[in-house]
Formats: sequence, structure tokens, C-alpha cells
Amino acid sequence: MPDGNDDGRDLMTELGIGQVRDDLQQILPPPRPGLLSRMQHLMFAALLVALALALAGPALAAKRKPVLPVAPLVVAPPTPAALALLDAAIADGRLEDARQMMAPMWASGAPQVTLRGAELALAAGSLPEAADGFLGLVDGPLAAAARQGLGITRLKQGRAAEAKAELEQAVALDPGQPRAWNALAVLADRSRDWAAADAAYAKAIAAAPGDASLLANRGWSMLMRGHPVAAERDLAAALQMAPGLQSARTNLALARAMQGRYEDAFRLSDKKTLAADLNTVGYAAMARGDLAIAEAYFNRALSLNPQFDRVAWDNLQYLAELKSAARPPQ
Repeated sequence: MPDGNDDGRDLMTELGIGQVRDDLQQILPPPRPGLLSRMQHLMFAALLVALALALAGPALAAKRKPVLPVAPLVVAPPTPAALALLDAAIADGRLEDARQMMAPMWASGAPQVTLRGAELALAAGSLPEAADGFLGLVDGPLAAAARQGLGITRLKQGRAAEAKAELEQAVALDPGQPRAWNALAVLADRSRDWAAADAAYAKAIAAAPGDASLLANRGWSMLMRGHPVAAERDLAAALQMAPGLQSARTNLALARAMQGRYEDAFRLSDKKTLAADLNTVGYAAMARGDLAIAEAYFNRALSLNPQFDRVAWDNLQYLAELKSAARPPQ
């Protein structure tokens, strides 16, 4: 009968203890009746147990699973060079690269790494996680950068009043925070406070003169105010600094079209962007009252798009309403 082992085999037989006992009986002379004292019996039994354990040890060791060594935790110090590379990856939208760069730094617990973790969450759209990360740093040595990040997070969450308070504290602590100034300018744009917007954009651009997105944002602000010439100037400068900045390219076409320079508006168009640019320029023509030109551009966009161009269709419907309203009563 099995003794309860998983494979049902007799453990004594598997270890060979029965064989040890038989071998010992052959080697040792049989004791004379009455001559073995109690002590001899105990010594003989101890010898049997010792030999049995000697055989059992290797067998049990063979059944035991090997213990794998635990790899030591690799911790990379957050050096200025490493943090700069991490910042660049986040700014460029290479978020997976940023996560891999941050992994060996995270265990250091350094506030600089925690700040980048919050920035990475913000870039990935994980706004509650970003807010938690920034909140943990607002009273420390990185308070200005943390409040800048928290203000931008609140702005993205639609909490404008909280955003403005955090951003104003950020620039009070460190006037050289370009993203905080840019966010304050965006808030001013939304409230049509153009003087405040101009001041904030100027501070942002002065703090980061090589950041094309700041010029592009100010160009959009100028378009909102109905100043397409000033908008064109900022947007063209932004594209010269960053030729791949798509928002600046689209808004530059709009700025030129809003001046009635429709052919110039298509100067940077290619096969991939032409349908979208036709809608953009058509919208500008419609806003200027050039309804026939707008209609031609919208129809051309529909013909170029292999799938249904909902934007062009909606623009044509709106254009039809404008033309109907413009007709004199019969």
C-alpha cells in the first residue's frame, strides 16, 4: 500500500534503507543471545539511522527545487545628463522610452525623479496621477516646477481658477517657468484679456526663446483677435524653428487665407494635407464672405478624400445656410 507520497511509492524502498539494513546484517556478526546489553542495542540502532540518513540526504536534495539567486535591484542615480535625456523624451512624446529611462532611477526616491514621473503622467493624459505627483512636491525645493505642472494639470481638467492660482504661485517662485507663463497666456486668451495674454506670452518666449510652440500659440492668439498679419509673422517664425510643427503649418495657412491670399495659403500643402487645407482655406473664405470660393474648396476637399469628408460636408451645409440667408426676399 502506498504511504501517502505523491507517486504512491514506498519511501523506505525509494531511499534504499531496507537494503542498508540487509547489508549491515551480512557485515556484522549476529549477536549471541543474551550478550547484547541495552547500550549495544542502542548503538546498533543509531548506526542504522546514521547510514539511512546518509543515503536519504542525496535523494532528498535531488527532489528539492534549486533556489535561484535574486538579482540585485539596479538603481541608476538621477544625474543631470540622465534627467535631461528623460525630459527630452517626455517633451518629444516618446513616452515608452521615457518609462524605460525612468525605471532604474525610480528606486532612488529622488524628488527630481518624482517630478518627472508626474510630468510623464501628465503627458500620457493620466491627470489624477499627475496631480498627485505634483502635489507631493509643492512644498519642497522643486515647488516652482511642481506648481507649474499642477497648474497645467488643473487647466487640462477644466479647473481654471485653481489652475491660475497654481500658475501664478509658480512664476512668483521662479519667473523663468515658460510653460507656466504659456498656460497663463492661454487662460488670458480664453477670457479675452489680450493685454494679460501679451504680457504672459512675452515672458514665456523670453524664458524659452527656442521653443517654437510658444510662438505658434501666440500666433493662434493673434488669429483669435482678428490680426492675421501678426499671426502669420509668429507662425512663420515657429515653422522656421520647427518645420514639423503641424499646428503651426495649419494655422499659417489659415492666417494667409484670412488675408485673402488663398493661393499663398496652399504653399506648404502636399498630397497628405491638401484635403484638410482645402477645408481650412475654405473656412477662411467663408468667414471673409467669399462664398463661391469657399464652396469650390469644400467640394474639392470632398472629391479628394477617398472616404466621406464630414468636415467638408458640414462646411457646405453651413455655407448653404449662409447663402440662403443672404438671398433677398422674393
